[in-house]
Amino acid sequence: MRTVSEKLNLSPDILEGATVVNMYGKHMALVENYKSIIDYSPEQIKLQGKHVKLLIQGEQLRIERFTQEDCKIQGEINLVQYVQT
Repeated sequence: MRTVSEKLNLSPDILEGATVVNMYGKHMALVENYKSIIDYSPEQIKLQGKHVKLLIQGEQLRIERFTQEDCKIQGEINLVQYVQT
């Protein structure tokens, strides 16, 4: 029997509300399924996900857009790290 994720052609992580990061080169990240912004500076952005915290470090970082669905981050991204909560 196929699982719901297989029937819908979705990753099981998506159905569980996992925080997803899509990188577009080194200068843009689109974060989906985040809950809130914990910390925000030009060198570091921390986001709270459902199961993890997400740390993004770099230079001249800025949040271009944040909605309930996603957060668009731009700047020179040097590190993206998941931190278990």
